[in-house]
Amino acid sequence: MAEDHVVQNSENPIIAFIGWGGLGIFALWFAYQVGAPLVMQERWADKGKVAIELVKNQKPTGGDTLYDLIRAYSLKAKDKNIFVGEFSWSAIQKDGPDYDVKLLWTEGSQKRVAIWQTNLQSNQITPKNKGEASTLATHVTSEPQLQKAS
Repeated sequence: MAEDHVVQNSENPIIAFIGWGGLGIFALWFAYQVGAPLVMQERWADKGKVAIELVKNQKPTGGDTLYDLIRAYSLKAKDKNIFVGEFSWSAIQKDGPDYDVKLLWTEGSQKRVAIWQTNLQSNQITPKNKGEASTLATHVTSEPQLQKAS
């Protein structure tokens, strides 16, 4: 006749707990390592308008905002029959709260561009292209001295 063989579980419960617990801890650590950057990126996504406003509202001369300085310069240029216009602001997210903000405009017949790096978490603004972005405040507080646009 057939004998019934019963195999008893000889696994130590402490070893099983450590094994499954270690697997659980690894799974949580892995989810954090993969998920945290995605959540951080998502938290700062679609904040381009905020980055643009941060640049526009900076006060490089301590008084008026950059946006107001640009508008005043444009009006002074118009009074001298110098075309300054076609302003276009854009922002591209680089990583998390870091955005590049770009200002394109036409001055006379010359196309110009200024780019700033912004950090929305610290509200830090840094000129990216040292020419236009770093000298724009000085430029727009001076008198327009361009040839007339044709």
